[in-house]
Amino acid sequence: MSKRVMLIEDEPLHRKLYTIWLQLGGHTVHTVTDERVAYVEAAKVRPDVIIADIRLPHLDGREVIRTLKARHDTNHIPVLALSVLNTIDDEDACYKAGADVFLNKRVGREALLAAVGRLCGSQRL
Repeated sequence: MSKRVMLIEDEPLHRKLYTIWLQLGGHTVHTVTDERVAYVEAAKVRPDVIIADIRLPHLDGREVIRTLKARHDTNHIPVLALSVLNTIDDEDACYKAGADVFLNKRVGREALLAAVGRLCGSQRL
């Protein structure tokens, strides 16, 4: 079943790659290149899952996640944190911010699609 996925990613190559993977998985993808409008876009698009890059140019991705989870109109949407950061501290910080899943950007297509599928099936893992 097709799900609406909002991808917050500023890097063009990553944005294109993840969009293609998600579309191949049967999902509809709405991309956000400027994290400062992510909250408005999430409320407007009403995605089933949000994938948020952590290293963004204007706001830290963890702050974006924290705000999404604090807002009444977006707090129910599962969030997958996607990052080049690779330590257990980075992962813990994403979970503390409210991420439901953390994946390193070296993730493969199947693992990304599996994580999105799990998030679409439950609100909290």
